[in-house]
Amino acid sequence: MPDVTECSDGYVAPPRKGPNPFADVDPNLRDKLPPGSEVVRLTPHGASFWTQTAHLETKLEDGTPKSYFVKVAQDERGMNMLHGEFESMSSLYDLAPGFVPKPHGWGSYKDIPDMHFFFCDFHDMIEELPEIETFTEKLANLHLKSQSPDGKYGFPITTYMGPLPQDNRWCDTWEEFFAQGMRRMLELEREAQGPSEELDELAAKFYDKVIPRLLRPLTVLKSIRPVLIHGDLWYGNCCTETSTGQPIVFDACCFWAHNEYEVGTWRALRYRFGKSYIKAYQKLFPVAAPEEDHDDRNALYSVRFDIHSSCAYSSSKRFRRDFMSTMKYLVDKYPGGYEEWEKDNAELLEGIKNGSETW
Repeated sequence: MPDVTECSDGYVAPPRKGPNPFADVDPNLRDKLPPGSEVVRLTPHGASFWTQTAHLETKLEDGTPKSYFVKVAQDERGMNMLHGEFESMSSLYDLAPGFVPKPHGWGSYKDIPDMHFFFCDFHDMIEELPEIETFTEKLANLHLKSQSPDGKYGFPITTYMGPLPQDNRWCDTWEEFFAQGMRRMLELEREAQGPSEELDELAAKFYDKVIPRLLRPLTVLKSIRPVLIHGDLWYGNCCTETSTGQPIVFDACCFWAHNEYEVGTWRALRYRFGKSYIKAYQKLFPVAAPEEDHDDRNALYSVRFDIHSSCAYSSSKRFRRDFMSTMKYLVDKYPGGYEEWEKDNAELLEGIKNGSETW
């Protein structure tokens, strides 16, 4: 894992407990390898706050070397995390096989109770930001290519952003789905950081005014459709493959979303992508109408990622301050909510309804 001190604000994960999951290859993991595979070695590889990871080296039946990346986690939450990752990576691989490692399976250990695993192809990677043009082109192509089942927003199962379960229940509109997910994350944030009357007051106005104002026009103008997103695309979840020089992404927590949500995390300087990556992406997947709302939509989406950081890195108070500051900015800017936007654009909206105008 790249150095994430800045992103985690110095958070230190609790010490590992229990038996070593990499002392040997568990029989249930071994059973999922191609028939005739010979295990060469299994060694710890990389680092993770929420899981343990390893490099599994094997030989196929014909003697060809084959390597896998193995991730393990404990307890029911760990099982659900890895199931969600397998389904996410499988969905991405179906659409963009050159952009993600090929997932091979997930399951539970036989020899260690309550230990679960996920494994995929192993790639040697350079821990640096991927080249801007190739990376944003691959991401935009993924989004443009994807087609949501039934045109809805959500995902068939719960996926986990780090250790946090996302509310992926299907919704007809992006506004409904985004608000649903925000409620889940704010509940988890309160559990992690404690109650706040100021936050409760901001959240009430956020749900009542800001979210409808910035997201409902997208539905009214029919300017977006659901696309499959990675869900947690910060610099720690993407690298450059050593042998090909191509970008590769991992640790996905997918759902079908507004494509602009994917780059919401890039707004914060600590995530290192910044405006140059956002602009390069927008050349390939232009911003949705109303275009003038784009920057504030990006700020809105960044709130969700900062709430996640406040939950996950609970020893820090910085992230709550950050997202509350952005919430306050948006609440103060849009006191009239969607109703004011609708009133200001009444003539145009009537023309669109009658077919005589377009946005």
